[in-house]
Amino acid sequence: MENIEDILHNSLRALGEENYDKFLNSEIVVHWDTLVDENIRANVRPVALEHGVLFVHSTNSAIKDQLKFFAEDILDALNSKFGKVERVVKEIRPAKPFQVAAFKERTAKPAPPKIVATALDDISLTDEETARCEMSVQKIADEDLRAVTLQTLLLRAKAQKFKLADGWHKCKTCDALCAAGETFCEVCRLRELEKIRRKLFEIFYDTPWLTSEEARKIFTDKFPNLRDRCPPDFVNSTRTSLIQLLAGRLTLDEDNDGSNEILRLVMLERRLPPEKVTPAIIRRTLNELHFNFASPTRFPRYKFSKFRNLKSNA
Repeated sequence: MENIEDILHNSLRALGEENYDKFLNSEIVVHWDTLVDENIRANVRPVALEHGVLFVHSTNSAIKDQLKFFAEDILDALNSKFGKVERVVKEIRPAKPFQVAAFKERTAKPAPPKIVATALDDISLTDEETARCEMSVQKIADEDLRAVTLQTLLLRAKAQKFKLADGWHKCKTCDALCAAGETFCEVCRLRELEKIRRKLFEIFYDTPWLTSEEARKIFTDKFPNLRDRCPPDFVNSTRTSLIQLLAGRLTLDEDNDGSNEILRLVMLERRLPPEKVTPAIIRRTLNELHFNFASPTRFPRYKFSKFRNLKSNA
């Protein structure tokens, strides 16, 4: 029988890899101090988990340079805690500036809560609203369960009235409520962000040498009404996600037919046009990304002659 922790992990994984990564990232942040030794704890902080790569930040330059020496110990500690079925963290890399900035913004102390005059207990339901909740639980045979469910429905109805009184309104695409000033509820907001991410994927896939700012300009010129929903850190995160997705589909060997995809991956990572990509850059990039490939790579055996043909045809 699965324990509660395994059920929770499996349920969150079913919601999608991105949501599961967010959950794991928060869990790693919470348990970090208990999993790593004192030296790491004092100088290194986890920032973001994306497709099995944990990005960490350190203000100590000496520790940053030594990260590769104790990375395996960190990986073992994290996977022994969270990766009982499969390794959830495959690689540790230094965080990029935009990831550090986004992490600081996420973890900043929230503003003081808004004080409202009306408490939830002061909200009263009409007889019709109460009767509707009572009708919803009539088919529950167990008396105790029926009472608990009714109490939950009554509280939810009160909460909905409280939100409406506080300026909440219906989401643009569904019947859920969203806060004043918001257009979508949380679920629909995530769906909208996913649509934007797919559009950015297309831009980066077709022109992988673009900088994030150049890709953002192309997107906002095409969809000016979505400018506010496409901030620079979101574009940077999308680029990183696409790099991880492409790398996860690749295998490298002498008979590899994915040269086009490999070249695209290198251009994405280095932000270089095809004419500036050299075999040395390819080798260095693949070496840095090799933990993310679908199967282990053997760089000394790999031949880069195919890339010369691709560059000449670009």
